[in-house]
Amino acid sequence: MSLILRDADEAMLAPFLHRGSPAFEVLRQWAHHNDYASGDISSDAAVLRTLLRVGAEAMHEQILDAGYAQLASEFNGASKRFERLAARGRSASQIDELR
Repeated sequence: MSLILRDADEAMLAPFLHRGSPAFEVLRQWAHHNDYASGDISSDAAVLRTLLRVGAEAMHEQILDAGYAQLASEFNGASKRFERLAARGRSASQIDELR
């Protein structure tokens, strides 16, 4: 697979491609800490693969967060539905008692 980069993409990636730069060091530490490529990002291709991995993992975290928010919303909705049904049941039984 090949990828054509725009000038803006290349400018954004440039700090990660310079060995010893703060961006490169942070990326290298991320790779080492996450056991990705054993922290060895000695080629431009390895740097790009690592950045791709970082981005994909960040997106995966956002997907999980969105899923948990959806689940919480559905759970809260179901809980409120249950409370309404229970209240309706109590009201119905109180009406029956008055009859």
